[in-house]
Amino acid sequence: MSVTSHLCVVEERMSKQQESAVIDMTPFFNGEVGSETAVSQFIQTVEQAPMAISITDTDANILYVNPWFCQTTGYGLQEVKGLNHSILSYRTTPAEVYQGLWNQLKKGRSWQGRLINRRKNGERYLADVIVTPLTDGEGETTHFLGIHRDVTETHELTTKLINQKTLVEAVLNAAPVAIALLDENQQVVLDNLSYKALAADFQQEPAKQIIAKLKEELGENATEQLRTRRFVEGHSLSLELKQSRGERWFYCKLSGFSAADSGVDDYFAPTASDYLVLTISEHTKEKRHQEQQRVSELQRMTAESEMMHVMQETLHAAIHQMQGPINMIEAAVTVLTGRSGKCPGLEAMEMALKSGADAVDQLRDALPDRPQEAQQPVNINQLVHDVAALSTQRLLKTSIPMQLKLTATLPSINGQPSRLRVAIKQLLDNAIDAIEFGKPQSREIEIQTYMDDESVVVLIDDSGPGVPQANKIKAFQPFYSTKPVASNGARGVGLSIVQQVMNEHCGSTLLQRSPLGGCRAVISLPRRERDRS
Repeated sequence: MSVTSHLCVVEERMSKQQESAVIDMTPFFNGEVGSETAVSQFIQTVEQAPMAISITDTDANILYVNPWFCQTTGYGLQEVKGLNHSILSYRTTPAEVYQGLWNQLKKGRSWQGRLINRRKNGERYLADVIVTPLTDGEGETTHFLGIHRDVTETHELTTKLINQKTLVEAVLNAAPVAIALLDENQQVVLDNLSYKALAADFQQEPAKQIIAKLKEELGENATEQLRTRRFVEGHSLSLELKQSRGERWFYCKLSGFSAADSGVDDYFAPTASDYLVLTISEHTKEKRHQEQQRVSELQRMTAESEMMHVMQETLHAAIHQMQGPINMIEAAVTVLTGRSGKCPGLEAMEMALKSGADAVDQLRDALPDRPQEAQQPVNINQLVHDVAALSTQRLLKTSIPMQLKLTATLPSINGQPSRLRVAIKQLLDNAIDAIEFGKPQSREIEIQTYMDDESVVVLIDDSGPGVPQANKIKAFQPFYSTKPVASNGARGVGLSIVQQVMNEHCGSTLLQRSPLGGCRAVISLPRRERDRS
């Protein structure tokens, strides 16, 4: 049976609605099937197919359309029969698309694509179209079979999803924080540009370091707790990373959520996977600003404390120095008073004795009161870092490199942090002065900390001229100094201040020969455990 004969039968039975059946349509157009049953099945399939079907001649003039075509376009069969299929075309479809369509059909090939069509009422819709050439027994094209469906809503939904994805990516990439999505294996499955930049800076995955830090704080099952939302608001932590360019500080937050799996097997039995959202915001500038403010405040407090210590030590030393001659005068007056004859200079000596005693009393009254500071746990390493920060500008100005070799974990000691800070700074200042005034060929300072059985020890080494063995005890006496007389600052009170502070903390200070060639100052402070015992 020919295609034209089939079309006549179809037209006669357009209004009939029978139960649909899915059959292979190809044999009908090849003339292989001619039974009434097969024709009936073919008609039912075409008429009840949930897609717009049309058959045209080789010039695209419409010969037949099915009911779904009429429903989709708004045209009836009698309205479009004999008209060219271009009645559905709309000008916004590029001409190149139609040229490609006809080029394929002329080659005897099917064409599939999308066209912007126009309904009878002028409304436009997006059509997903398949056009296939129908051939006779000799392989010549006699008709074209067109199948299309309205995909406007699908296109709009897909476009919205793409736009939403683009918007989300734009928002994430514009965010001033690094964001990453981690799966159950802590692998990054989604991240923004800030996170990529952070990973490039560290040359490793930031998430791994953060997860490790998280497990330190919450335990090995921390990520499982977050994924299962044991912590409803997530968990925040601070991360400090050290690089060759300096330390950087970050504020990190992790929170968990679940998302439905998209596998085919999950369609009827949905399952979900747990994820972690990681946000990282850098606060290095704020941290450095806070550190600068802290150091500035430390400089102010340390300068005041140093001035107070210098004044106290100077006045104590002056009183001590004056007390010697006064004691000698007092002894002489006592001896002369015991004699029978009156000494002509006795009265003057008594007046001098009284004046000296009054002067000493005035000096004692002038001694400034030392600010009260409670005993508290002290981190020696932190004090060393503080002193290093306080001395940075002077070290740079004098071109003296300083190296810190601090034991990572030291027990704290009981003490007064401001007093201990002054003592360590006095020793560092002495080391800088020694190098500056001695002008050695090598200019370097090294500070070490370590712990022995009884004490926490601080070593301050310099490459200056050092202290002669005969003067290592004398160096702690008030007003003794190896500095030039014309040097600035208080001479001969630094080590006496250090000695006083060590006495207050049951510690000790020694001067030794340094491996660097200069002086090594050794501070030894008792551990808290020994203090308590």
